[in-house]
Parts: sequence; structure tokens; C-alpha cells
Amino acid sequence: MITNTDPLNVVQATPSNYTVRVLESRPLTPTSHLLRLEKPAGYDFRVSQATRLFLNTPSGIERHTLSMSSSPTRDYLEFAARQTNSSWKQTFFALALGDPINIQGPVGKFILNQDYPGVLIAGGIGITPFKSMIEYATEMRLPIDFTLLYSSRTPDEIAFKAELDALASLNPHLKIIYTITRKTHLPDWHGRIGRIDQELLRQVSQTKPEACYYICGTPSLIADSIQMLNSVGVTLDRIMLETFKGYALHADNFR
Repeated sequence: MITNTDPLNVVQATPSNYTVRVLESRPLTPTSHLLRLEKPAGYDFRVSQATRLFLNTPSGIERHTLSMSSSPTRDYLEFAARQTNSSWKQTFFALALGDPINIQGPVGKFILNQDYPGVLIAGGIGITPFKSMIEYATEMRLPIDFTLLYSSRTPDEIAFKAELDALASLNPHLKIIYTITRKTHLPDWHGRIGRIDQELLRQVSQTKPEACYYICGTPSLIADSIQMLNSVGVTLDRIMLETFKGYALHADNFR
């Protein structure tokens, strides 16, 4: 059974409220947006935890929860979200430098277990908590073996690719496998094409028999990944997941 003896991985019981300002707001990919906020004094979060953001939308104040894509070592809070037609997302995309935002946190149980190798399975903007994990482990020089399986529709939809490639060049314990699912003509793409499938997971599981598996993405990605992992012998106690539907994120595990 997977256990966690890391004293840093204690989830704060009662999140706190803060008002912060936007430091940066810009497109991340053609369909996603990056937001950086001031980091309040005393905002101590665990790797890959989340924050509740309260936005003043045309429908009123709406609260949604996003994973942080930045390491706890950074002096800002970073988030990314995929575009939808919701009023919250439209407001998120329209935020400008200096805008005030009310936040609450940190929250979430989707936290890096430093006692085991990690296999990170990301779909689309589900890369956000894994960027936090990888950034932190690289900066702290943690000897944690990571394999990142990152599925995107097209090469230009790979969020944080430049940052991830830079981290991979610095971290000998990190291996990244990008895969593109939209099978169109891709003359400049020399990576893997196709979904994350059972054979890929079998190969990874054979090289990392003690790994903890983290999955973040759509409900269908998570359901398919769990089924395939089970079929290659990965038990539920070794799987941690964060799923989202639209812009609502929910963290859970299956132990």
C-alpha cells in the first residue's frame, strides 16, 4: 500500500481568505490562459494544491477552484485554464494587470508523495498541478523519478512546453513523453501520435513497479486511465487523481 511519511504533505484544515492583485494575464496556448497573482504573506501551500478564485462575473460573484501550476518556492501564484463559454472563464480570460481578486486557500488533497517515483498522466490543461510538482522537485533537487505522459490535441496546445523542456534539461530524474491526439498532417511534429494507451502504460509500469500514479484531466481521461492501469496490474491504492468538468476541479483518491 502507498503511504506518505513526508511531514510537509499535511493539508491545511481551514483555508484563509485574501485579496490579491493580478501580476500577469496572457494567452498560454490558442485555447488556454495563464494568470499570475500576488502571493500573500503566509500563503504556505503544498506542492500541486489548489486555490479558490472569486470573480465578479455578469452573473454575480462566482467561485471556482484551480490547481496552482507554480512551485511553493515562487513568489507568485500561477494558474492556467482552458477557454469555455462560461461567464467565469470569460471573466478569467479578461483579467488585467492590477485587477484585485479575492482568493481562498490553499485547498486540495492532490499532493506530491515524495516517498515514491511518480508517473504523471496529464490531459490538456490538466498539466497544471504536474508543472508545480516538477518545478518544485527540480528546484529542490529532489531525487524523485518522474515520468510525465502529456496528451494534447495538437502541438500548439501543449501548455508550458518550453518550461517543461527547460526543467527536463535540468532534472536527470525527469522523463517527458508528449503525445498528440489529433491525427492531422503534422510536418513539424516528430513525437508520439495517439492517445495514452494500455501498451504505453504497460511499458511505464514495468519500469516503475513502485510508482505512485497521478492523473489530471477530463473525467473520460481519468476513467480510461484507471481502467488501463488496472488492466496492467496497477492497483487503486497507487492512483491519485484530480478530475475536472468544465472549470470545476475536484480532488480525490481511491484508497
